Amino acid sequence: MRANASVPLKSVALPTEHGGWGFTLEPLLLGLLLAPGLPTLGLFLFGLFGFLARHPLKLLYQDLRRGKRYPRTDLALKVAGVYLALALLGFLLATFTARGPFLLPLLLALPLGAYMAWADAQSRARELFPEIGAALFMASLAPAGVLAGGLPPEVALGSFLALALRDVAALYYARTQVLRARGLKPKRHPALLALWGSALLAWLLAQGRLLPYPAFLALLLLALYGSLTLSRPPVPARVVGWTQMGFGLLVVLSAALGYTLQGLPTALLGVPSLHRFLGWGLWGLALFLGLYLLVRKEVPRPVRFLVGLYDLNALLGLLYLAFAGKVLPHPVLALLGVALLHALIKRPYPWPGVGFLLLGLLLLWH
Repeated sequence: MRANASVPLKSVALPTEHGGWGFTLEPLLLGLLLAPGLPTLGLFLFGLFGFLARHPLKLLYQDLRRGKRYPRTDLALKVAGVYLALALLGFLLATFTARGPFLLPLLLALPLGAYMAWADAQSRARELFPEIGAALFMASLAPAGVLAGGLPPEVALGSFLALALRDVAALYYARTQVLRARGLKPKRHPALLALWGSALLAWLLAQGRLLPYPAFLALLLLALYGSLTLSRPPVPARVVGWTQMGFGLLVVLSAALGYTLQGLPTALLGVPSLHRFLGWGLWGLALFLGLYLLVRKEVPRPVRFLVGLYDLNALLGLLYLAFAGKVLPHPVLALLGVALLHALIKRPYPWPGVGFLLLGLLLLWH
């Protein structure tokens, strides 16, 4: 597929809102972690390409509504057709391999999807309640994946509740922070109420065995972080977006960890092996980057991006510790190395290179 010379393919193929990525990928990832297999892989394709199809379909609807045909119109039609075909393939894969009634959560969430589509057509998708409706609609993909994998309805309900509580708290908090970053003075108590209300509800649900306790701890951490940052000067919107994606991933992993500790054979059982495997590759990369930065004397953007790999390795180390039930040396050293790297990479030469070398030595030690 080729873009028109005057219309970049990226502007038609990829949505501009960054928050939608998190609300889409989190339930899909949680479903894959709790019930890895062909059914959840199919739902992953269905959810991902269904989300991607929304943007070109919206552009196509706007053009047709005006009664005009722009260079982007034909491109939007082609891109949307490819996305919808891939989404249909994923849905068919889930349908023919599912071991449970995975359509039930999707049907129950269908009114939210209709409301989201109506708000999108009215150019009101960025308002608070349409955003909440869209997030909850996408969250239904997690219990759909759980049921498709043949797991009990209690696990499906818990997966949805963990994401729903996080979504509501995150949307109230992020909206308040973005308005503050624009120089406005919104009321903060709705965001605080959403943050602490979600944490309280998570505790009550955990008490009733409807939610794993690690998910409650992740939401409690979100409430503490949100309360602290709301009392401090505002930060750029992109910082708010990235931190909320990080907390979304934390809630997903915490929920999956909780069910794993309850005896569910989730994909997290492979974390220890993955952590050890990544450690060797990241050790060599750290030494190479350390020497490279000592010669280059500056930190290029791609190198800063690679720091995320070490953050992921440290997160896997934390999960490793949770499974072990005792303090092991190699995850602790990985965490220490990442903390040193974050402290040194923002300092002037030669400290970024020294940070990578120290990290490499610590990874080699463990």
